[in-house]
Amino acid sequence: MSARHPALEAMEAVMLQMGAERVIFKCLSNNDNSKQQVYLGSDFDVLRLIQHGALVAGDKIDSQKGVMYKASLDFHWISFGKDSQRAPGAQLILYPKYPEVRMSGFVRDCAIAPSHLLQPPTKEERLTRINTPRCLMLGLCRDGRILAYLDHWTGPVSSEAKKLIDSGEASSIANVFHERKHTERDSKTALLDRLRSIYLMGAVRSCRLDAKGNRIEYRAQNGAGYTLESLFNITPNGRSEPDHLGWELKSHSSGPVTLMTPEPDTGSYLEDLGTFLQAYGRDTNERRDFTGRHNAWQRNARTGLTLRMEGYDQESGEIVDTSGGLLMRDDAGNIAAGWSFDKLLTHWSRKHARTAYVPYRKENHDIPYYTYGPNVHICEGAELKRFLKALNNSVIYHDPGINMKWNNGRWTSKKRNQFRIAWNNVSRIYESMTEETLI
Repeated sequence: MSARHPALEAMEAVMLQMGAERVIFKCLSNNDNSKQQVYLGSDFDVLRLIQHGALVAGDKIDSQKGVMYKASLDFHWISFGKDSQRAPGAQLILYPKYPEVRMSGFVRDCAIAPSHLLQPPTKEERLTRINTPRCLMLGLCRDGRILAYLDHWTGPVSSEAKKLIDSGEASSIANVFHERKHTERDSKTALLDRLRSIYLMGAVRSCRLDAKGNRIEYRAQNGAGYTLESLFNITPNGRSEPDHLGWELKSHSSGPVTLMTPEPDTGSYLEDLGTFLQAYGRDTNERRDFTGRHNAWQRNARTGLTLRMEGYDQESGEIVDTSGGLLMRDDAGNIAAGWSFDKLLTHWSRKHARTAYVPYRKENHDIPYYTYGPNVHICEGAELKRFLKALNNSVIYHDPGINMKWNNGRWTSKKRNQFRIAWNNVSRIYESMTEETLI
């Protein structure tokens, strides 16, 4: 262990031993307290850094702050020599208007929470503590637990954290957090190195991993993504979290890119899929289908449905009615299917902070083969406002592939609600997009 930062590294070691995969820290300001909450920045990416529950809109809209969304946290305080204890009221608060993310409820009903270090300061205390911040350390676990430790203003962890930041020995994470620099490669370099080795492999036989992690043959047409994931030892699981070292992996060819596949959470679609398909899809004795591109504010002649962004102000780019969302209505105004803002924001907050788009070429033999690279596009910073604007302007569109088939005396269904974007438009939903070569 380094002699330069023994206290901070010791607490980091405790968190790693308790299951943390990553340890980050923040020097708290005077305004970071139990009354004014803890400020987590204006960067929407903090919601992707810290695992959280579903984002749920508040009942009221503040005239100044606008809409407020809350999400629960699996937050556990720890201290030297004591077991961890959960703070059941801990939650994230998102104000999309600013945007701004805060944390609250983190000391309530938790006996070992350092409440005495989180009291609102007096005027005198503000002056004396301005240059001696407290250090909040968070251990981020794969299972969603967040391990937390808060050091005193004059404590060794706080002192060492400030020195790390001032000396440039700490990496900035999501604007307000820091992470101790390690000798290992950064995640982007590690990702590109792995992709380079995959490129050098040449054509790879189509496959995927089964639930036990065994590589098995895969013959379906959508094998490019599964094959790429298998080469990163990623088991298909339907999770919405990033794939590898915090990066989302997306294979693509010349066509549109599928960004996400969230199921609707409102509308007649949920009540009875067969009735939905009969009303809005193509219906035969043996098969029912619902397909076709649906753009916002444009009626689809085949389905008779219009996709609408309701409760969204186009000029300000803000949510003004939390009961709205992306809704598909028929000519009579009935909601056929819809995605609430809660659903959209929750899904987007858990993915796509950093995405690597990996091109592939396909060779058809007895089973497909795929070659990946040599150019990879690295995208970072998928802001909430960009996402909502892209949905409203049909940059991102709904392209469903839903059907029911009559088989052995009963109907079997397949659901795939795809939200897609043309490759030429991908840069419009990220703050930055750079091209890296694997050669």
